[in-house]
Amino acid sequence: MRRWRAPLLLSAAVLLAQLAHRSPLVDVVSGGAPTDVGLVYALWHIVFAPLTLLADWLNGGGRHDITGFVVWALLLFALARLVRRGAKAPKRQGAGWEPAVREAAAWALFALVLSGFIAWAAFLPRPIPRLETRDTNALVFDVHSHTSLSHDGRPGFGAAANAAWHARAGFDAAFVTDHNRFGVARQWRTEAPFREPRLLDGEELSLSGLHLIVLGNTREIDNRGFNTSWDSTGALIRRLASDAAPVIPSTPSFLQRPFLIASLPEYWRKHWGAELGDLVGWGVEGFEIWTTAPRAMDFPPGRRREVIARARLSGLVLFGATDMHGYGNAATVWNVAHLPRWRAMDDTTLVGTLLRHWRARGAEANQVVAVARWAPESRVGTALALPANLWLLLRTASRPHGAALLAWFWLPALLARMGGKQKG
Repeated sequence: MRRWRAPLLLSAAVLLAQLAHRSPLVDVVSGGAPTDVGLVYALWHIVFAPLTLLADWLNGGGRHDITGFVVWALLLFALARLVRRGAKAPKRQGAGWEPAVREAAAWALFALVLSGFIAWAAFLPRPIPRLETRDTNALVFDVHSHTSLSHDGRPGFGAAANAAWHARAGFDAAFVTDHNRFGVARQWRTEAPFREPRLLDGEELSLSGLHLIVLGNTREIDNRGFNTSWDSTGALIRRLASDAAPVIPSTPSFLQRPFLIASLPEYWRKHWGAELGDLVGWGVEGFEIWTTAPRAMDFPPGRRREVIARARLSGLVLFGATDMHGYGNAATVWNVAHLPRWRAMDDTTLVGTLLRHWRARGAEANQVVAVARWAPESRVGTALALPANLWLLLRTASRPHGAALLAWFWLPALLARMGGKQKG
């Protein structure tokens, strides 16, 4: 009976979670389940459910989540080894160095498996969720991504790789915003016209304690001289926000003034309070509120709510961003805008229409859709984040994922039982 305890307990957890099933997606602004969108999974994502679901969660987690995962894994393995030694205590366990060697080998193997799983989740191609929408006029887009042109982009992660990843995750369009560099999206459109997803022009400026996303510019913006102090940062933002901005060449009227978005985690970590008001006063029109990067995902939920409230009062636009650099696999946030006939637009028209749409609709312009996760708001919550999120993963798992999990729990026990009978 002892060998059935683990699969029975794990199966009970899966079945109870499925009875309390909830949407795997959340509208970050409203907190409710979004409508007209859903996640689609490849067959192999379902088959390897214990690995893929956990890897997806790690891809979308903050540094505290990743650290907590490693700590919990080490504690649980140590507990398992203690229980195993206790069960074998009455029996002869070897003499001399033999037990210590076996223990060291077990820990070395565990460290190798744990490191291999984290590396697989972060670097190697694997099945990932794809967002799909039932609204034929919906545009699913990303405002913040990179290529190897950025100093911290993954080597070899060029425009084609960026586009391929966004396509796998369900994006219709993605702005390429390399650090203080420009031109990859334009080159992609020249080499691969009429392909989806659309790669659109943008840039991420490194300023004084601030990363600023600029969308709609038509050439590289030089940040030199504007990244030395908060005052110089303000001077550039005011210039960019001006209709007569001299750093922008002559373009159609809707592209003369680019759209400026404050990026996470910098505005939260370094410019909270009065300086956040400075950014709005200078001309920043949008804020990232959910960014799939470890440092950014440590954004406290209470402060996210403050930014959302400010945006609603001031007519600012809210965005999710993948901040994709070529590392990690699963997308965990998407922007969805209702934009009739966007497929018939060329790229220049699409960008201009998006800029006008954001300015006209403010906080109501986009639906920021994210994969649901439990975000702690205290030290105790941080310590318990892993078990809380594992329970949430079980509640949000699809029915096929639930069936796959049950199979993973029972097959090893059944195979071990059959092996024992054959030996007997």
